[in-house]
Amino acid sequence: MQPSIKQSQIAFKALSTPEAQTIFDDLRAEGYGLNISKKQYAEIANCSVSAVDNYIGKGYGVPNYKKIGHQRNARVLFALRDVAEYLAAQTIKTA
Repeated sequence: MQPSIKQSQIAFKALSTPEAQTIFDDLRAEGYGLNISKKQYAEIANCSVSAVDNYIGKGYGVPNYKKIGHQRNARVLFALRDVAEYLAAQTIKTA
């Protein structure tokens, strides 16, 4: 017997903060998939793809990513959940 959609949604781990959940929901509503490319991440972060490449090379400034392949120019994918968590953690709250 396969689990129903509602059961599988319940089993899906919630994001750490309500703000991260809001960001995730907004990005999904804009049409982004569960995994996004460097170009899509650059659009979300409002920077260039070369800036994303530089951040990846330096090892900071980007959320966790997956590299598909071993080549130098292998495809890089970001999980939308990680992007939402990263953006929520980078938010500075003011009074």
